[in-house]
Amino acid sequence: MEDYIGTLENIIENSGRGLIYIDEKGIIRAYSRLARKVTGIINESDKVHEGGVIENGDIVIIADNEIGNDDDLKIKDLEYIGINDKDIKKGDALLAIGYYSENGLSGSNTGKKRGPAYKYASNYNPNGELVLEDKRNGQSIEASIDFGKQLIKIEVNGEPFYMSYFEAVGHMVVLDGETGDIKFFQARGYGYRREEIGKLLRGKAFVPKLTEGKGEHDRIIGTAYRDSIFGEEFVSLIERLLKSKKDEFYDGIFEIYKRGFYCNVIRSKQWCRFDGIYITIMDASSIAYLAEGRSKLIEQLEEYQRTKRQPHIRESILDDFNGMSGSTPEILEVRQMAYRASKGKFGVLITGESGTGKTRLAREIHDLSGSSRPFVEVNCSAIPPNLFESELFGYVGGSFTGALAKGKQGYFEEANGGTIFLDEIGEIPLTSQVKLLQVLQSKKIYRVGSAKPIDVDVRVIAATNMDIKEAVRDGRFRKDLYYRLNVFPIYIPPLRERKGDLRELTDLFLESACKENGVALKTLSEGAYRKIMEYPWPGNVRELENVIMRAVALCEAPMIYEDYLALDDFEPSLNDEPDEPAAMTDGDLKHTLEETEKKLLLRAIESNGGKNAEAIKMLGISKTAFYEKIKKYNL
Repeated sequence: MEDYIGTLENIIENSGRGLIYIDEKGIIRAYSRLARKVTGIINESDKVHEGGVIENGDIVIIADNEIGNDDDLKIKDLEYIGINDKDIKKGDALLAIGYYSENGLSGSNTGKKRGPAYKYASNYNPNGELVLEDKRNGQSIEASIDFGKQLIKIEVNGEPFYMSYFEAVGHMVVLDGETGDIKFFQARGYGYRREEIGKLLRGKAFVPKLTEGKGEHDRIIGTAYRDSIFGEEFVSLIERLLKSKKDEFYDGIFEIYKRGFYCNVIRSKQWCRFDGIYITIMDASSIAYLAEGRSKLIEQLEEYQRTKRQPHIRESILDDFNGMSGSTPEILEVRQMAYRASKGKFGVLITGESGTGKTRLAREIHDLSGSSRPFVEVNCSAIPPNLFESELFGYVGGSFTGALAKGKQGYFEEANGGTIFLDEIGEIPLTSQVKLLQVLQSKKIYRVGSAKPIDVDVRVIAATNMDIKEAVRDGRFRKDLYYRLNVFPIYIPPLRERKGDLRELTDLFLESACKENGVALKTLSEGAYRKIMEYPWPGNVRELENVIMRAVALCEAPMIYEDYLALDDFEPSLNDEPDEPAAMTDGDLKHTLEETEKKLLLRAIESNGGKNAEAIKMLGISKTAFYEKIKKYNL
């Protein structure tokens, strides 16, 4: 038995995976070195410490990217190191350094030592970094969270203690309050050791960390799997498979010891002495760096990570946010920035290429504020220069030739109490920029032809696809107006920089286009998806939406193949395209659809060497429909 298992361990470990074997009675008979290494049961570091508990006066350093996720940390537990801040909430990122008191805020140490130092972030930038530096008892301490690299570091006098994370992790280092020696440091396998920081702060003892994991192997081998393997979904699978009377196989991402692992789980039921559960295990955080394509494994990994990371954003954002679809870090950052912008009335400047969705985002910021008041959209590029002031601020009757006798209300008055969205703000003439700046500063407008001020309470959101900083340098845009508008800048990245959102956006637009056209939901072939992934999308999200709408209109079959994606016809200028599509008449649309359909028919016939049967198969249409179109276009 031991020879068989030992040989199997070597084979499996040579493929870069650990092995766990559980026999028919649910007893762990093998837990290979690599399995213990990736789960953190083995202490790989040359750093060691004795067992013990956190005591009064010890210096506690916490770096946690999401409070309450896997750290068993309650907000009240922070009182053990002197923190009582009602603004800190579950789900926040936290860096904290303080002296420990077993009695919390009422402890005997309170008031005798310097209070805690801490930083927290409620809705942090997933590509940013949080850093805290401090000195305690002569010890130089730095704690940091790098959200982009998913890396947490605590450094004491230049000695680093790292913890990488896939989803979330609560990192902690404890220094002896008298000597300053390292008393405890967190490491992989804390879930196995039951050493979550919340438990340790509440008085639980921590075990010693020994070199090469002395004793861990003996403690695991021969134990029941429920006593040594933690992870509700994973343990439930093992329990079910042990009851099964047949061979079965499962693979996927499972949470074990509060970390994500990719596992192959094999149920062997050959009615022999080696029956049981064989598990190969690999750290999920390592897999993401091994593949470049979207294989089945990587797709599952990305989906797991996406759903697990969304709690970093307040649930209300995810529930209420309808304006920007996608789940890549780039678009999550935009959504978080928009959510924060919605909570104030300061100026917002949205920048990004045409077609990225600036108008949609502006509307979303307004809607997220909970306002039922007006939202007025102004396309500055569509207003003649000589009419800017009268359109924005209104005019009194008879103030200029062609003016209405009763006068007219301007856009700012229409938006009073709500939001005015100034799209293509860079197109405002310099003379009108001065008037706009005065309005933003005084919150008063003057109708053209009137000396009577009108108070306005308007939140201004501006947008542009030009390089506004360059316009300031060239003197085409006033610097003081730029600073007034740019209180809260939000940049929407182009679609080619967040291609991870392409499949989600494509499916969303496909469902919407089918619904609008009153047809059954269609699907895209893998070739069509591949073509979408390879295309640079110069027209961004709006271009993608138009391409999908056209494909749905053209395709009569339930499957849309790549030939229906007429991407060659969609190459808008990045600088000249208006932020809203030009109006298209029914005649224009019909002609465009017919020309595209004709091209697709010719392409299908030519690519199949004139074999109509093959062309029909490629197009996915009926034989009758094919020949009707051939006759229609005289092909």
